[in-house]
Formats: sequence, structure tokens, C-alpha cells
Amino acid sequence: MATVYFATNRNLTNPSNPIRFGENFSTVDLGDLRFGQAQVIQGQFNENSVQVLPDNPNQGSQALFAELRQTMRSQSLDSLIFIHGFNVSFASALESAGTISDRLAQISGDRYQPNIFVFSWPSNGKLFEYKDDRHDAKTSGYAFARGLKKLTDFLRNSDNGEPCQQRVHLIAHSMGVYVLRHALQETQKISGSQIMPRLFDNIILTAADEDNDAFEHDHKFARLPELAKHITVYFNTEDQALAISDATKGNPDRLGHSGPRLPHQVPYKVVLVDVSEGVSTFGEHSYHVTDNEVVSDIVAVLQGQSLNTFALRTYVPHANKFVLNH
Repeated sequence: MATVYFATNRNLTNPSNPIRFGENFSTVDLGDLRFGQAQVIQGQFNENSVQVLPDNPNQGSQALFAELRQTMRSQSLDSLIFIHGFNVSFASALESAGTISDRLAQISGDRYQPNIFVFSWPSNGKLFEYKDDRHDAKTSGYAFARGLKKLTDFLRNSDNGEPCQQRVHLIAHSMGVYVLRHALQETQKISGSQIMPRLFDNIILTAADEDNDAFEHDHKFARLPELAKHITVYFNTEDQALAISDATKGNPDRLGHSGPRLPHQVPYKVVLVDVSEGVSTFGEHSYHVTDNEVVSDIVAVLQGQSLNTFALRTYVPHANKFVLNH
């Protein structure tokens, strides 16, 4: 069983038990966030377990952050924030986060199972509504940026300055990377020319439905390294979902399909990992949970393993990438 913490800018469709969130934006405003938690058991979301915190900072976001910090200290746990992709309902967002938690524990032999926290933006959860989801992902950048600002303020204003000595990480999958891009732009508006606060030890982009020139431009991901100590980009040249995104949606080549356009010009913090060899057709877009070798590699990244000791990787100098061996 995994406890999944969440923040969402979805509309609350049923405020009583069972609490439900829909596929539209909050009726309050585009930046409105509700925080809470739920239980996911063997990948199945228990809708009766959803607890939504009161809609005020002291009893909402600040209370949740305080609870997370306490578990990080008392149980020596990291915390992992997850941004889901396209075609995901609120329930499936929680289930995806719970599955990540379960897989990290399984592959690590129960030695690594961080607190899991999902940001669920209002994807329609419908396969043929890509354009609507892309619009909603872009618009949700503002809400996620507000969440990052709340986290930053909490860390800065904490009464107890004793560090918990644990790490905070971020994984963005597929169109969730597009949410992150627009959250970064909103964060830049707040920070201006100042360096943005480094909140994360690791940011992982997996199967990124994002342009392959993203690290070349300030209005995309050029400043993303300011938010983290390390960034890992996983990509798969056999990812048919992203190939379809190229061919039918009018998008440029995707970062998650072939990696960056100019791999030798990515910032020094960015590590490129090509997982194309050995990823099954079943897991070609969700290899971050389905493929044992990829999950094992992610565990090593999150635990801070040195690049020189990744047993499954082979460095390819001319492409400035690691190839994950299966």
C-alpha cells in the first residue's frame, strides 16, 4: 500500500465522500490548488480513502509540507514529486504515482521508497483529446509554479531550521514535461534575472513530449538547471507515441524520442540516457515503470550514485549520451 500525496488544479465534482475531481480546471481560478492524500493498494486507487485538506494555507499546503518533512526526518525518506502526462484522469494519476512508489521499492529490494507526491493537472483522460490536453498542460504551468512557490516559502520560513538531510526529486513524464516547461516560465517571471531557487536534487524527464531544442531557449528549458543539482533525460527512439506526436500533431522532433537536437551543447548538469535497446513494445512510452533496467537506473539516480559506477550504462562520446544496456 502506498500513501500518495497530491496537489491538483482540477475541479471538485463531488466534495463529499467519495471525494472526486473532474477533468476541468478549478472553478475558483486557474492557479487554485487543493492538497490532500489517498491510498493506492497494488496499483488500485481506493476512492474512499481520499482526504482533501481545507482550502487555506495553514491547514492545506503548509500542513501537508510539515507532515512530509516530519516523515522525511523520522523515517529518513526522500520525497518525490511526479507530474503525469496526457490521457490521465485524477484516479489514474494517483495510481501512476502509486505504481512508481511500488516499482522503486520492488527493484531496490525495499531499500528505496520515497514519499510520493503527484501534481494532477486536468487532463481529460481520453485518448483522442490530445490538443485539449496540451492546452490544459500549458495553462497548468501557472498552478504548478504556485505550488513550487508555496514549497519554497515553506522551506525558507520554517520555524525549525534543522535540515532533514533528505532529498527532494521531481519526475515529469510525457506531456507532464510540457507542464514543467510552462511552470518554469511562470517561476522565471517571479524570479526575474535572479537565480531561481534550487529545490531539487534530481529532475528526471522521461518520454518527454517536448521539443528537442528545449535546452537551447530561455522560454523553454535553458534555465531548468537552476532548479536542480542534476537533470537526467531518458529517451527512446522506438517510442511510437512520440513518433505519432511528431507526424500527426504538427510538433517538431520530440526530446523524449531522439534526445536533444544539439547533445554536445546541453548544460553540464544534464545527463542523456538512451533506453532504446531492449525496451519492449508494451513499455515503449512508460518504461520508467515497466522496464526493470530503467527503473533500476532511476533508483541509482535518485540515490545519488556516481556516474562512474552505473553498471548498465555505456557512454557514447560522439553523441554525448549514455546507452542503457539490457
